[in-house]
Amino acid sequence: MQNLMLSTITIDELKEIISESINSILCKNNYLTKVEKNDDELIKIEEVSSLLGVSKVTIYKWKKMGLIPFYRISNKIYFKKNEVIESLKKINQGKNN
Repeated sequence: MQNLMLSTITIDELKEIISESINSILCKNNYLTKVEKNDDELIKIEEVSSLLGVSKVTIYKWKKMGLIPFYRISNKIYFKKNEVIESLKKINQGKNN
């Protein structure tokens, strides 16, 4: 079992941690420069999680924070692949400015 360490951080520090995580994911998966065709299709949270290499909980948090756009159809949540990638690029660019 991992050790649990609690500490107090500011909102800016939390934003920096999230931004660094997003940048790392985008670089690892080479999405900073590559956007595939047919990326406007709706995908489920499992696919977004797999695409970005993060947990579904993280995707839900980013959705709730307004970091990634989503669509609700009936009681299900969907994402557009290209919009997810573009929104994460914008977050990363905002961090670098």
